[in-house]
Parts: sequence; C-alpha cells; structure tokens
Amino acid sequence: MQQTQTELAIYADARLFSNPIPLMPHRRKSRILLWLLVALFVFAVIGTIAFLTVPAPLEAWLQGQILVALREHYQRDVQLQNLHVTLIPNFYATADNFVVPSRPGLPPFLSAKHLTVEGNILGLLFRSPIHLSWLKLDGFEIHVPPKSDAARGGKPRQHTRLANFVIDKVEADGTELYVLRKDPAREPLRWDIRKLTLTSAGVGQPMKFEAELSNPTPPGIIVTSGRFGPWNLDQPSATRVGGHYDFQHADLSVFNGISGMLSSAGDYDGVLQNIVVDGTTDVPDFQLDRGGHPVHLTTKFHAVVDGTNGNTYLQPVEAHFLNSNISVVKGEVAGRPGEKGKTIALDIEAQGARVEDVLALASKSEPAMLTGSLKLESRLTLPPGNEPVLQRMLLEGTFRVSDARFASDTVRKVITELSRRGQGNPADQSPQDVPAEFIGDFSLLKTKLTFHPLQFLVPGAATRMQGSYGLHDQQLNFVGDVRLDARVSEMLPGAPQWLTIPLDLIFTQHGAGTYLPISITGTREQPQIKVNWKKIFNLH
Repeated sequence: MQQTQTELAIYADARLFSNPIPLMPHRRKSRILLWLLVALFVFAVIGTIAFLTVPAPLEAWLQGQILVALREHYQRDVQLQNLHVTLIPNFYATADNFVVPSRPGLPPFLSAKHLTVEGNILGLLFRSPIHLSWLKLDGFEIHVPPKSDAARGGKPRQHTRLANFVIDKVEADGTELYVLRKDPAREPLRWDIRKLTLTSAGVGQPMKFEAELSNPTPPGIIVTSGRFGPWNLDQPSATRVGGHYDFQHADLSVFNGISGMLSSAGDYDGVLQNIVVDGTTDVPDFQLDRGGHPVHLTTKFHAVVDGTNGNTYLQPVEAHFLNSNISVVKGEVAGRPGEKGKTIALDIEAQGARVEDVLALASKSEPAMLTGSLKLESRLTLPPGNEPVLQRMLLEGTFRVSDARFASDTVRKVITELSRRGQGNPADQSPQDVPAEFIGDFSLLKTKLTFHPLQFLVPGAATRMQGSYGLHDQQLNFVGDVRLDARVSEMLPGAPQWLTIPLDLIFTQHGAGTYLPISITGTREQPQIKVNWKKIFNLH
C-alpha cells in the first residue's frame, strides 16, 4: 500500500512537469501592455512638442488670426510679416515689418522693422486682459500726424478701440519720433530717442517710461521719466504726457551770435499739443555775440509747449545775471507764415537791474561806459537767420537809469561842471561826481543803439537829445539841447553887467535860464561836445 502511494506521487509529479500550468501568456500580455503605454506616452510627448513648436501651417493660421484681431481692435489695416511662434518653455514670437497706418497720405503712425515678444502661457490663456511679459521693438518709428479736421470742429470720427491686452514692459531703444507739420512741404520735427523703456499699468492706463533723447538744437541729451498715454489713436496730439526732465551740456554756440553750455531741469504735464513746463536753466558762461563779457545766467520759467509744431509760449520767465533781475512777462518762440525757422518775441521788464550789467552783455569795454539802476520795459524780436544775434535782434522800449555815473573822467568833469553852472554856483568845488538820470525811448538794431528822445538830468540842468551809439565801434552821434536853470549872468559872477545882460537876452530861450543847442560826436573815450551857434541865433 505504501509503495502504491509512492508510485502515485511520482506519477503526479511527472504529469505536472510534463503539462505545466499556463503562466507565460499572462506575462507576455503585461509586457505588451507596458510597451503600448510607453509608445502612447512617447507619441503624446512628440505630438505635444510638435504642437508647441508650432509647425508652419499653424504659424500661418496664427498670423492670420492675430492680424484679424489687430485690425478689428484698431480699425486699421495693420500689417505684420514673418511671424514665428514657439510655446515652450514660454510663449515666444518674432515678426517683421509691423505697421499701424495713419490717415491717408501720411506715413505710418507706428512701424517697426522687427519685434520680439515673450509671455507666460498661463497669462495668455487664463488672464483677462491677456498679458505679455516683454516686447522689444527694433527700428521703431512714430509719426505723429498734425491735428485733424475733427480737432478743429470737423466731422468727428468713430472712436478707435484699444487692444484688449497688456504688455508689461516695452523696450524700444533707437526709436525715431517725428511730429508732422500741417504743411507737408515743411520738414517734420524729429527726435532721436536713444533709450526707451515703458512699463504698463493696465488697459487704458498711461505707461511709465524712462528715456534718453538726443535734442537737435541746441545739441545735447535729455534724460526724462514719467508717464505717457494711453495713445489717442484718433487724435495723437491729444495724448497725455507728464514727467520730469534733465537736460545737460547743451552747446548754445550753434546759435550764431551767442555761446555757453546750458543745463536745464523741470517738470511737464499736459497733452502733446499743450504741454505745461515749469523749470530752470543755468548757463555759467553765457556770452552774446563774442563782443560782450561772459556772464552767469540763470532763469526760472513757466511755459506752454505745443509738441505738434514746437511752438513755445513763455509766461513768465525770471532771469538773473551779475547783479540784475530781468523778467519776461510773456513771450513766444514760434513759427510765422512764410518764414523758415522760429521767431522769438518777448515782452521784457526790469525793475532792479543794473545798466552796467546790460552793457556787459554787448561790449567788452572795461569798466562799463555807464553805471546805475535800470528800470526797463521793452519788446525783443529775434527773427530766424544765420547772422549773429546782435545783427538780427530788434530791441525797443522805454527805460530810466537812476544814479547814473560815467566811467570816462572827461565826461564826468563835463557833467559836474554843467551841474555847478546850471545851479549858478560855478565856484563851488565840492561836488566832484554828480549823479545823473536818463529817461528815454530806445531801439537796438544791428548793434546800433538809437535814442528818440533821450533825456539827461542833473541838478541844475536838463538835456534832451536824440541820436545813436555803436556798440561795436563806440561811435557817438547825438544832437539836442541843454537847458540850465541859471542865467549866464549867474554863471559868470563878477563879470561886467554890460557883458552879461546881452548874453542873458541871447541865451534865455524856451523857458530856460540858459539854452544851449549842442551836438556830441566822437567816441566813448574821446567825445566831442560842440555848441550849435547857428541855432542860437536862428541862422540857417
């Protein structure tokens, strides 16, 4: 029995090994399933990569969709070429020849030779408005058109909608900004923006900016920062702008007739066609027409600038140099019909100025021909041109010089003697330098200072003359008369009565004790004073 059980066991084992349990088909199925999953994953990755790298057909479709969206938003025939897009690891796109057109017949409002844009995919898909992280514009140009008819009361245009996206940062170094003129024959105003960075604050909000501009005239670099926009696409001249500027090392010698290195700083705010500017200027070595002394000139000003044509309206300007303060009550630097360039027109007042400071600007003579306190009301006009400033400048108005004293010993002696005799005290030697007063109307044109008339007052005498003085050649050419309070007999005490009585009869004319028609010629250093005897005796 035991042997029989053993044989059965051996037989069973033999059967087991000769017909094993079928386990291998299950293992093969698992391996096949695993390879299928791996293959699907690989194909999914490859497909995703293929999608994210955007094949050419999809790029063409995207370009078309972007153009449609831009044209719909801006209501203009926006152009964009050679768009290339990738979506890994972030959205990245490049394009050429981006153009936003302006009104018919004008250059494109915005154009760029090449642009590069980056963004986060989540910002593109799930943020509203759509956010782009960074935009770089190469060869960027802005042409600001002149005011349209709508701005002057014409038929209003349909309001242009702005694109519903935000660009967090824009870099556009080397931008060229042109402000077009109403007259197409005139050259546009041009600004070279060497560096430009804008940071967005949101849809419909102004962008913060930092920029460096090359100022054409006078040449120099303007560093500025502030806020700009949003763009008014229907009327770009109405786009808002505001910020702070710093203008250093501007060479004034480009203006024929003046020189000096100007620095200026200030704040501005408004719209492009009406920018309000408050600032200061500093010129340590301002010089007029090379003939005068260099002076330290500083100003504080309030101005309104029309950025569409460059016209500037001053109201007011406070200027200081040497010991003088001069105010420009109002003025303008503006173009005029038929003229190339801009004309400067200023209404000038001076209450606490010094006449020697004003003369120092025009003459190197040392010491100044005349000193005294100056009160001035005048109008300065400087038309455009290439001639020196003093050759082009017209300055006319009224003035009063108080406590006036001449530098020339000869002139001082003549004036002192005149005052003594005019008061009837010829023997009184106590006054050695008599102060005078000048009152008159004047005009300065082509370096010639003309008076019409000029009143000269000292104790005991009054002189009324008209004539001119050359700022460069220092030539004097005056005619007029001297009226003394005293009669000839009072000026010649001790003289025989038979002599003085006829003289009193001859020279007592026109309500004066003594009337002397005179002329002054010669130079500042060597004046020649002569009595016009023919006029005394009514001889012609």
